[in-house]
Amino acid sequence: MNWKRLILFWLVVILTGILMLALLQHRMIYHPRSYGSIYQPYLNSSLQRISYQTPEGSQTAFYQPPSEGNPPQAIWILFGGNAALALDWMWLVEQSAGSDLGFLLIDYPGFGECEGSASPESILASSKAAWEHWQELYANQRTPQIGILGHSLGAAAALQLAETISVERVVLLSPFTSVADMVKKMFGSWLIPLLQHRFENRGPLMQLLKRDPPPSITIIHGTRDEVIPVEMGRELAAINSEHIHYHELIHSYHNTILQDALPKILQELQSIRELSD
Repeated sequence: MNWKRLILFWLVVILTGILMLALLQHRMIYHPRSYGSIYQPYLNSSLQRISYQTPEGSQTAFYQPPSEGNPPQAIWILFGGNAALALDWMWLVEQSAGSDLGFLLIDYPGFGECEGSASPESILASSKAAWEHWQELYANQRTPQIGILGHSLGAAAALQLAETISVERVVLLSPFTSVADMVKKMFGSWLIPLLQHRFENRGPLMQLLKRDPPPSITIIHGTRDEVIPVEMGRELAAINSEHIHYHELIHSYHNTILQDALPKILQELQSIRELSD
């Protein structure tokens, strides 16, 4: 009888753990924040809000137009990590601003001023709506060159959108191969069937490479990335080493990659102009 009770006890413990992981995985993947007072200088600047609706409710993205107010010859769409806000990219925008370069900064549902809850589906729907609304508001007769950049979870969000629109450049910082691979690495494969947020980066990359011509794709990863192992960046780059430009930074961590790779990032942001000449 004692053995039966012990077995029953451990079954309850295991099932409870599985249930908790299934219910709490959203909190493990996404870390939404609101805009505090430190962001007010940006909100009161020339930065322009783009408001639109999705099934998740009211959403807000931000557009930084070229410095002289001209229509952009090129525009970059930026996606941050799972705890980042769209305006956290402003340090990069300020270093890259020019007379012909615009930036569309995307927040995920539940982040910043956006309502709702983040998921692969809701992020894609919001990203597509933000881009479509930007086109309605700002696009002139000449379609700008389009670049997409994402860090960490933002790399997956970037690839989702890139798969649905025409893009000339894609830059991925510290990307994972898939959320399923991350779960397997952290907890084991037994939890994968419970996974609800199935971001997957191999498929979108392969689809982009099938385009004629394919966009320029750059992957940058740090060897000391403590969140997403560098082997995942290597695996994605190996899908097509001829068309995917891979840069590995020795001693760079998951978040320090943003500063460590800054010269290369700025080069990528500026080089899109060459395509419009």
